[in-house]
Amino acid sequence: MKINLWYSKGMHQWRWTLCEEFKNGVTKMEQHSGTQRELRDAMNDVANTVEYMLDERQTSKKGTKNKHI
Repeated sequence: MKINLWYSKGMHQWRWTLCEEFKNGVTKMEQHSGTQRELRDAMNDVANTVEYMLDERQTSKKGTKNKHI
């Protein structure tokens, strides 16, 4: 997982991108991004996005296990 965070002086906003690349025989790229005026809000957005991605991955694995039954 790669996270970029920077401040845009012209827009007066914190900006961020998050990229994840999966390789299980097939390469899949997932990307998220956002902007916030406050640093803490931007960091919270990143944390919430990472948690969402991890939850989705766990849900996906559970669904895969049930498909074989």
